[in-house]
Amino acid sequence: MEIWKENRIVYDGKIVRVRTGNAELDDGRLAFREVVEHPGGVCVVPFTGHSVILIRQYRIALGQYIIEAPAGKLEAGDSPLFRGESELEEEIGYRAGTMLPAGRVFSSVGFCSEIIHLYLGLDLVKTQQRLEEDERIELVEVSLDEVREGLRAHRFEDAKTVAGLYALLDYLGEGNRE
Repeated sequence: MEIWKENRIVYDGKIVRVRTGNAELDDGRLAFREVVEHPGGVCVVPFTGHSVILIRQYRIALGQYIIEAPAGKLEAGDSPLFRGESELEEEIGYRAGTMLPAGRVFSSVGFCSEIIHLYLGLDLVKTQQRLEEDERIELVEVSLDEVREGLRAHRFEDAKTVAGLYALLDYLGEGNRE
C-alpha cells in the first residue's frame, strides 16, 4: 500500500484536479506520483427493446469522433442515479422507466481516481433533447446485431460504452455467448 508523504495540488480545474508528490511504499522508499482527481461519472446504455441509442461526438483529447453511450460527470451533491437520469434526457431526449445498475468501472487506475457508475436505461419514453450550449451530439441508433458485431470486431473504442454494452448483453442472457 502507498501513502502520501507529501503532496500538493498543481492544477485545479473545472473537471479535474492534479495532485503530485511522493508516496511511501511498503518498504519505506519514496516514489513520485501524479494523480488526476475526478469527481466520478455515470454512463447509461439506453435500450429500446430492440436497439441501443448511442451518441457520436468529437473528443478533443483524442482528436476524433467517438461513438459512446450517454454519460456525464457527477456534480456536487449528485447521486449517480440522478445524474444518469439527467444525462439520458439531456443528451438523447429520453427518460427511462427503469434504471438498472450495471456495476462500475475505473477509467484509468494508473493515474486517475475517476469511477464511472454504469446503468441500463430500460422502458424508454421519448421526451426532448436538452443539450448544453457547448455540446455537439449526433444520435446513433444501433441494433442488437450491430452491437454484437461491433463488440466482436472491436469497433466500439470507448471503455465505459464497451463495459455497458457487455452488461446489456449479459442482462439479455447473452453474456456467455462466443
